[in-house]
Amino acid sequence: MGKFQSTKIFDNYSVAIRQWKAQHSHCQLLHGYALKFKVWFESNTPFDDNMGLDDMNWIVDYGGFKDKPVGNGLKSWMNHMFDHTLLIEKDDPYADIFEQMGPMGLAKVHLMDKMGAESLAKLVYDHFNDVLSKTDAGRCKVVKVECFENDKNSSLYYED
Repeated sequence: MGKFQSTKIFDNYSVAIRQWKAQHSHCQLLHGYALKFKVWFESNTPFDDNMGLDDMNWIVDYGGFKDKPVGNGLKSWMNHMFDHTLLIEKDDPYADIFEQMGPMGLAKVHLMDKMGAESLAKLVYDHFNDVLSKTDAGRCKVVKVECFENDKNSSLYYED
């Protein structure tokens, strides 16, 4: 029996990052990306005559990503994390300097456990699934996230 998946693209996120461990590459320097995320959704409900779709015949209501009380706040979280932000790994030797830029009003800084498109895809995957498990009766889940650094480079995260 077949099943449905749907996708949503979240894009236009201007970020600056630093891959301090990439000592062999220019990626060790601060540089920018216009990040884009493609998120795949699938129903958690048993496949019956409606094949896991809701009463509107949808897997997920994209309008439900708005802020509470209307939605679950996922769109605001994406903006908070990736819209004009500086993403730095927590173990960067200069993390304290970058972190000071926040209170100085120079940057919206997020210290990350890990840096890279792979880690960002997993971060979005984990956060979305956490929120979706607590809303809409846990009816749907994210099955895959692709993080695009640009039109030529992307990384996927999914679980088997």
